[in-house]
Amino acid sequence: MTSVQYLRPQSLTALERLLQQHPQAQLLAGGQSLLAAMRLGLTQPSHLLDLQDLPELHNLQREHDHVWIGAMVTHARIAADAELQRHHPMLAQLAAGIADPQVRNVGTLGGSLANNDPAACWPAGVLASGATLTTNQRELPADAFFTDLFTTALQPGEVLLGVRFPACASAQYVKYEQPASRFALVGVAVTRATGHHHSPVRVAITGLGHGVRRWPEAEAALQAQWSVQALNGLHLPEDWAQSDVHASARYRAHLSAVLCRRAVAAVTGESASLSAHTTASTPRQPIAAPMAQPAAQHEGAITGRHHLPHPLRSVWHALLDPAVLQPCIPGCEALQRLDETHFSAVVKVGLGPVSARFVTQIQLTPVRTPDQGEPTECHLYVAGDAGSLGQGSATVVVQMHSEVSDNGAPGTRLVWLATPHMSGRLAQLGNRLLQASARSLSAQFFVRLTQVMGGAKTVPVSSGFFYACFSGLMRWLQHFFKR
Repeated sequence: MTSVQYLRPQSLTALERLLQQHPQAQLLAGGQSLLAAMRLGLTQPSHLLDLQDLPELHNLQREHDHVWIGAMVTHARIAADAELQRHHPMLAQLAAGIADPQVRNVGTLGGSLANNDPAACWPAGVLASGATLTTNQRELPADAFFTDLFTTALQPGEVLLGVRFPACASAQYVKYEQPASRFALVGVAVTRATGHHHSPVRVAITGLGHGVRRWPEAEAALQAQWSVQALNGLHLPEDWAQSDVHASARYRAHLSAVLCRRAVAAVTGESASLSAHTTASTPRQPIAAPMAQPAAQHEGAITGRHHLPHPLRSVWHALLDPAVLQPCIPGCEALQRLDETHFSAVVKVGLGPVSARFVTQIQLTPVRTPDQGEPTECHLYVAGDAGSLGQGSATVVVQMHSEVSDNGAPGTRLVWLATPHMSGRLAQLGNRLLQASARSLSAQFFVRLTQVMGGAKTVPVSSGFFYACFSGLMRWLQHFFKR
């Protein structure tokens, strides 16, 4: 393993200079994710830039209309702050419920937000509060900060300095946690701004698997009537959630609605239960048990579907064209067509503190071409070697159907199913960790494919479809080893 240099800049200016000099450096806040990833050999930064000596990142102060919490303020300090306990109790309560005392005394607000774990508590509290995140370059509203699993709007060289939480009339965070890690199986934060009776209400949910998100229907209902009963009949869409070994998507969706009611009831003093009238008149559907496995055609399979605004024949040929594929696969250092059905690629994947280079072989077997009728179908066998991490492979079945949009334009509906297999260290972590991010990553690939087919020469940098089976796991390594 290459040696890593440890540096402690004494000012923000010095930190910015070091980031420019060492592009492979990584920031060290609490280190709860980064150090674990380094121990596992999942990342090898050239330098660690410790943020401990930057005083502007340690401030915690209350003003008349907001609270400022610096990025390096620990969870334990937030939980113990008397001013927060009196005037912003949700923040103190949320921090007090994170993991265990050891983690709370080391982990920081900024580290948690920059990591953006899909089961972390702070993203829900920040998003529901409508907080503003300040960096060394700009200010970002919470709605624009959280972009994807383990991904934020922070750019290279950008440093999170702290968060400004506005005053609110009421706020509550409730979570149902995984007993071992104390991550949120589901966590719901509900806030109501100061002002008149119909002040804006924000509801944010973490733990669903795709990343933190707001629930607009609940917000509208509570803004119209600040009462638990306003939530009667509201159900979170099941496809907002992911299934894993801890809970099914259906259970998570149901639990989100239950916890939202409890959060409001904790403020209003009402009962969180449905009224007798509502219970009797509303059909009750059976809820899947918490430990239910994800429904799929094959155990461990990952599925997805996408619509592309291009004719089927054009999409078919684009998926076989290296000149189209390479710009759609960020980090692709080389993509070579070996023959009609075989490709070779080298892809460097960087995901938060994790980075890895995969030497990948792709075999494509057409089963039904556009000339043979619809739906067209092709099978892909993808095999990647990540060195000391082990190897991974996936069999992917892709079907394409012609569609016509409302305005009469031709389009293509694409459905895929991937069955992954891992060996080496990857196998020890388990194939189940792939599912949470695969749909999101594949959707990003098809957005870029649409852009390239439309004539775009460059596309946003992120991981793509063919590597979702590998890069998705890399995103989840942080979550699996965090505690």
